[in-house]
Amino acid sequence: MAKLTETTVNTIRHYHKLELLAEPERMSNGYKQYGTSHLLRLLQIRRMRELGIPLSDIDSVRDDHEQQQLALKHLDRELEEQIAELVRAREEVAQLLEHGAPIDTASGFIDIAATMSGPDRSLMSLYSRLYDEKTMSEFKTVMSQTTPFDREIDDLAEDADEATRERLAEAIAPNMRDQLESNPWMLAPTHGMRGDAEMSQAAIIGSILELYNAAQVDVIQRAFIKMFPDLDIPDEHRERFLEFIQAQVAKEQAEGP
Repeated sequence: MAKLTETTVNTIRHYHKLELLAEPERMSNGYKQYGTSHLLRLLQIRRMRELGIPLSDIDSVRDDHEQQQLALKHLDRELEEQIAELVRAREEVAQLLEHGAPIDTASGFIDIAATMSGPDRSLMSLYSRLYDEKTMSEFKTVMSQTTPFDREIDDLAEDADEATRERLAEAIAPNMRDQLESNPWMLAPTHGMRGDAEMSQAAIIGSILELYNAAQVDVIQRAFIKMFPDLDIPDEHRERFLEFIQAQVAKEQAEGP
């Protein structure tokens, strides 16, 4: 039976256990006596499995033509989706190879991976799980805009001195202002966010503190403080950001040290 159907003895036993294939009677010598009905039923099961019909559905469509047609239509939709996913995956693999990008680069950022630092790539990988496609496209536009100081900040040591931190903050503040004035939505952390906003924000904050050292975070904070008072953005964005900060402060105070 196993050889005729190109399966294994263990698989046949599994079908018996699931009651998809009837147990044959045993002969006087103790051996199971399989007949043509068992062979044909096993071939039927194997055929449905080859098509992708789940084992859990096989018994319900055994001799019901209408149910078989419904199962095939459902399977056809699933296969169409799987093929589309495979095509997208292959396209991304081709892009990764073309640009020599690290395998964990987020979708949509492959062509600019070479200009991004390792921490930036990791952060965008996290963002791609938290934000919708439109917002990620906007993030890509922002990440594509480089400055002469990016490399210096990427290589900044955690024990960088006060003068170095202040100089870099002054240097990147104008570019930060331009980015936020062009994309004021960046001041609203939940813009385009999917799922649980509080959980996502906690993941982002934790990842930033893990990926960037204290000096790098300090430089970004200093640059932000320098340009925020004169930031030319609609009041609604400024107010939303201030409300967010106030909520964060209140949350930290409530949680205590």
